Amino acid sequence: MNKVDGTICPIVETIRIIGSEPKLLVLRYLLDGGKGFNELQRLTKLSSKTLSSTLKDLEKYDLIKRIIISDRPFRVKYELTEKGKELKGAFEEIQKWGNKYLK
Repeated sequence: MNKVDGTICPIVETIRIIGSEPKLLVLRYLLDGGKGFNELQRLTKLSSKTLSSTLKDLEKYDLIKRIIISDRPFRVKYELTEKGKELKGAFEEIQKWGNKYLK
C-alpha cells in the first residue's frame, strides 16, 4: 500500500487499480453501456490477450461484471458494476481537463 503520513493515499491506490491505458480504455467504453468482448476489442484496439487480462483485473476489483448471454454460441457481455459506474464523474473531469488543455 502507498502511504502518506502513515495513511493510505486514495489517489495513488486508485491510480494503481485503474491507471493503465488498457483499463482506462475499457472503462471509458463501458461507461456508454455493456459490450461484448469482440466489440471491446474493436473499440479499444487491444490484443485479445491484453483485453482478456484487463477484463479479469477489472472484474477482480468489482468494477465490471461478466454476464453470460448464451451458451451456444458462447457469448458474454461486460458491464460496469455500481462501483464502476461511480467513476463516471472522474472521467468527465478528465475529459474537461483534456478539452481545455489538449486542443
